[in-house]
Amino acid sequence: MVGHSDPARIGVDLLWLVPGDVGGSEEYAVRTLLAFARHGPADLRPVVHLTRAAAEAHPELGAALDLEVCEMDNRRRGRRLLAESTWLASRTGPLDAVHHLGGRIPARTGSPVAVTVHDLQPLDHPEHFSVAKRAYLGRALPRSIRRADVVVTVSDAVARQVVERFAVPPERVAVVSSGVSAADRPPIPGEPSTILYPAVTHPHKRHVLLIEAFHLLAARHPTARLLLTGGAGRAEADVRRVIDAGPHADRIDRVGRIPADALAEALAAASVVAFPSSYEGFGIPVVEAMAAGVPVLVADGTPAADLAGAASVLPAMAGPELWADRLERLLVDDGHRRSLVAEGLAGATAHTWEASAAALERAWRLLLSAATGLSTSGTGAR
Repeated sequence: MVGHSDPARIGVDLLWLVPGDVGGSEEYAVRTLLAFARHGPADLRPVVHLTRAAAEAHPELGAALDLEVCEMDNRRRGRRLLAESTWLASRTGPLDAVHHLGGRIPARTGSPVAVTVHDLQPLDHPEHFSVAKRAYLGRALPRSIRRADVVVTVSDAVARQVVERFAVPPERVAVVSSGVSAADRPPIPGEPSTILYPAVTHPHKRHVLLIEAFHLLAARHPTARLLLTGGAGRAEADVRRVIDAGPHADRIDRVGRIPADALAEALAAASVVAFPSSYEGFGIPVVEAMAAGVPVLVADGTPAADLAGAASVLPAMAGPELWADRLERLLVDDGHRRSLVAEGLAGATAHTWEASAAALERAWRLLLSAATGLSTSGTGAR
């Protein structure tokens, strides 16, 4: 435990992180930890536990934080679960607290314990998951929320869901949202006009809707292009089919996951970021676009819509025709475009990395305060 001058050691579980496979959860975890390394206080010392593959994919973590590396292939769930309850439990047991950032608490873990809940999608939309994953997460997520001394969420909306659906006391819930870095925006791009959608091709991301809208738009806007970045999800085959079936497939670039610097370049060059996703815990690409001075169009009904101004939000049930019309207006109406850019830049100022680091600090101090209630029974795996 912590002495008078010793920093509190927080075990951070990233064993769930399969590089390139978990989309926004990966970006959120890595960037938030790096923000804490830059801006966090010296009396809190995170120790990050991750696989060799994750450490090699994110060398910046090793340069900024203490790492414990597990020589395990975590692409197989059974191996990962075993490593979490053995290797991870033995290494985090002596620490002052443990934070699992992947939405689940393993069978054995150190204490006090926190879990980050990105969203409740496995419960709200189980059809988006394989049968095996649906069954596993449908049990593991509620159990983890109830076991946690502190539940960390990525947005106020998810925090409200956790409190209302699981009767978690609000004082045990901490919101740690993503930050963004301010970017210098180049002049409004000329032709061709590029629409960017950075998202893994999961069904709820609704790529098909956007592609159908683009085919309508492209027929009357001959220089428009659609750039789709992000890894392959369960809807990848449908996405490819709709691209190829349309009359403007040659103007749609499905490039897959790209490095962060390449994505930043694509964002800087984009005319619009479209975000038709029907389910989000937060919506990092939306606030990144806002901070970069790129107008966004977002589907209503998610925290991502809360980030954007009202003029940037389309009805949740809007079809391809309305999406095409609203995209075209941003491409041709400079006044409307400038209005959305100004609104986005103003909204993005609340989402700094300093604020994210401060929120994570508050969550960890809340977690450490839970140790007082555990002192009579001791600490260690539970």
